[in-house]
Amino acid sequence: MSRKTAGKKRVIFAGGGHANIAALRRLAKDPPDAELILVNHGPKIWYTGALPALVRGDISEDEACLNAPRLAESCNATFIDASLTAYETNRLTLDRSPGIPFDILAISTGAAPNGGVKPIPSFLARIKTWDRMPNPTIGIIGAGAGGVELALALRHRLGAKAQITLQARDNTVLAMAPRGAQQTARAKLAKAGITVTETLPTTTDLIHAYTPTPTIQIRPTLQLDLHDNILATGDCAAFPTKLPRSGAIAVQQGRTLATNIRKLLANKPPIPFHPPRNTLAILSLNADEATAWYGKFSWTGHLPMSLKSRIDAKWLEGAGF
Repeated sequence: MSRKTAGKKRVIFAGGGHANIAALRRLAKDPPDAELILVNHGPKIWYTGALPALVRGDISEDEACLNAPRLAESCNATFIDASLTAYETNRLTLDRSPGIPFDILAISTGAAPNGGVKPIPSFLARIKTWDRMPNPTIGIIGAGAGGVELALALRHRLGAKAQITLQARDNTVLAMAPRGAQQTARAKLAKAGITVTETLPTTTDLIHAYTPTPTIQIRPTLQLDLHDNILATGDCAAFPTKLPRSGAIAVQQGRTLATNIRKLLANKPPIPFHPPRNTLAILSLNADEATAWYGKFSWTGHLPMSLKSRIDAKWLEGAGF
């Protein structure tokens, strides 16, 4: 795989983050005259939006992820099972194969592991351990959407035997959501017997349910500060202005990423990514209900959950992106 196709530029997508997937799918609609490669650690690309349903037991592991080789094939790309370990101006170093030269590199590897739900296989193994314990004591650090969803999903799975505590900064749940969504989350947590506190018990098995600070500095065009031909998106990338850490933002970055890859291939200047003022957020409360918000508006019930199910299915099936 180290030898490039004669006469064609090579574009490598390192990592199966939302932005890379969205960009690959958009490029597949009108394939560029370039060699496309998707690099991912393992054949599964886990979809974090399906994690609450997976934890509850509503879906199987196969239903919570994309098949990376199949995705690559459908997007006219080659799949390589490996992890990015380093990169230079025009060469990528991988853990399972020799270095690979590239013309353009798109990095979407997600945030660095911090003892949270990633890597997901390790987290699923922890859950299976809690399944076998008589009285697991679990502390979740971070009371954003991910923390609230995870706490409620674990309560559903483990039942009353588990002591589940949610650590919230300033005792605030869903700090970035409107008041209605905050009140709904508080009520659901209280009904589920989940304690919200600023200090966790010392004997707690901890889960970090927040996104670590991104480490790759990028420009508005998604290009790295020091490399015009390397772009980064999603939770690994530090945009010039602070962005919500959400799949919705990453998917929109993917659209700009696809455009800028085409421009770089044509030796044209790339365009900046313009973050939306608001994005739709949907937090699953259980298998049947969700609370959603957009700006200052929020609503709860079966309809938001139905909408989330449709969005998740579209993502996993590759439709509409």
